[in-house]
Amino acid sequence: MRETNRYSAIHSGIRELNFCGTDFNPDVHSLSWEFLISRHYGGVIILPSSNEKGFEIAKYSSSVVDVKDDGVTVDDLWDCTKEHYGLTAATGIIGAASIPIKKIKLGHYVAPGSSKYTNLSSHIGVKFFPRAVLRSGSASAKAAKATFGTIRVFGIIGRALPFAAIGLAVYDIISIGQCVYKKS
Repeated sequence: MRETNRYSAIHSGIRELNFCGTDFNPDVHSLSWEFLISRHYGGVIILPSSNEKGFEIAKYSSSVVDVKDDGVTVDDLWDCTKEHYGLTAATGIIGAASIPIKKIKLGHYVAPGSSKYTNLSSHIGVKFFPRAVLRSGSASAKAAKATFGTIRVFGIIGRALPFAAIGLAVYDIISIGQCVYKKS
């Protein structure tokens, strides 16, 4: 959509309404003034009327937060993100551990009915710690089998990582948002 000034937008809207059969001939200066003073409202509806202005105005949901003109810059957001994460190599490695990878590319057998994907944490567990399993018959093994479908320690970690990532992402967004809010 092309940007235009307020007067051009009002004239264009009036022409379109009159073209569609709506008789709308408002005082353009009054209408423009109403739009200007209504910028802090969540919504404004202009209705045709027979009064001296030629319109009636309905204003809705007065905004609670007054937006500052200086606003938040990308630099503020970047500074808060660096402060929150520390942006170390370990952060990237931990995040990469839950990325799905095709099992065939890693040389794993794909059983019929199973997923065609695995992640790095599960792959590392199979490759380097194949005997790291929960004790068969224990309460933790039964709970893990029911919840994650496996009793392999790294398999459980690999299947739990996406859920943990969602929780951490929510925490990250809130924490970074609070930092940016304090800076503005």
